[in-house]
Amino acid sequence: MKRSQKIASSAMGALLLASGAVAGFSNGIKPAPAQADEPLSPTGVVHQEGAYTISAELANLLDDSYTRIANVQGAFEFNQKGTTPNDELFNVFGTAILSMCSKPAQELVDAGEGQANFFVNVSGDIQKTFSVDVSELDDEQGVLMGCSCMTGSPFGQAYVVGVPLASVVEMADLEEGVNTVTAYGADGFGQPLPLRYALEKNALLVYQVNGQELKSTADSSLQLWMPETVAHYFTRNIVDISLTREAVEPEVQGVEPTYRNKIEIANKAEESTFSVGDQVSFEGVADDLGSPIAAIEFSFDDGDTWTSCPTDGATADKWVNWSFTTSFDQPGDYHMIARARTADGVVSPLSASLDFTMR
Repeated sequence: MKRSQKIASSAMGALLLASGAVAGFSNGIKPAPAQADEPLSPTGVVHQEGAYTISAELANLLDDSYTRIANVQGAFEFNQKGTTPNDELFNVFGTAILSMCSKPAQELVDAGEGQANFFVNVSGDIQKTFSVDVSELDDEQGVLMGCSCMTGSPFGQAYVVGVPLASVVEMADLEEGVNTVTAYGADGFGQPLPLRYALEKNALLVYQVNGQELKSTADSSLQLWMPETVAHYFTRNIVDISLTREAVEPEVQGVEPTYRNKIEIANKAEESTFSVGDQVSFEGVADDLGSPIAAIEFSFDDGDTWTSCPTDGATADKWVNWSFTTSFDQPGDYHMIARARTADGVVSPLSASLDFTMR
């Protein structure tokens, strides 16, 4: 009798794995049809990003001991649910002492320590400076939002609660020509943003992350979160918001080209031996932060052929949880490569891979 096997999920590499992300794949989600590609096409595999030329082409690197299977078919499912545990979201995101990438997370102290402080001072080119307790405003919002590193692999997702930055801006009597907003943390860090961009993206002043109220042993515990924007702008411990008129509106920085369209396989390599005929499930997460993921693609022959699985309806503000289930009739050692393709045709510059064995 054939068995169904699933490679257990765990955090691998720089991935911030969703807590419960893969649970519920079959909850009202219909599998998308898999489509076998022709041999590797140049479309989207080499693309320009400013002065950069980014190539996602793969060389045949496997030795003859690996079993290669072309155009592998299987059942594909995806959703955009799941959250990253808070300790990973804030403490594994990076090492720079800046914005969301800093660690340790002082605003996530143990229960009983610290206090919730959501006061912020508002100043700049406005008629009168003022202070406000953001948590006392009336237009609270809760949003599931992705968060991605600008210069590295980590990415995550959280359910955050706060009020729109627009609510605070509306309280200010702006002078003519104000075009820039800067949220300053208690450490003095602040990254200028075009005011119009922050408002268009519905930037949130957040005081709760994944159901946990933010606290701090000193200063503010308020945070800035913004959909489809790199974590570099996710300022923590905000004490001041400055609204200013600048001669040149600041440019918005995005993900560096080599870290666009990130994908990870969330499987334990040590639990990757199966019996011929077993149904084996591969799982993972992908995110491009700005362009929707249009498909997740798989190769079991070192990139000679790809099975493309559409992610119709996926949005750019959240990651894509994916699951691909298939079986193999030949014993041997296998090498699976996963990549993502965006709505604007960009293929993952850095693919993910997993070795497994069929006996």
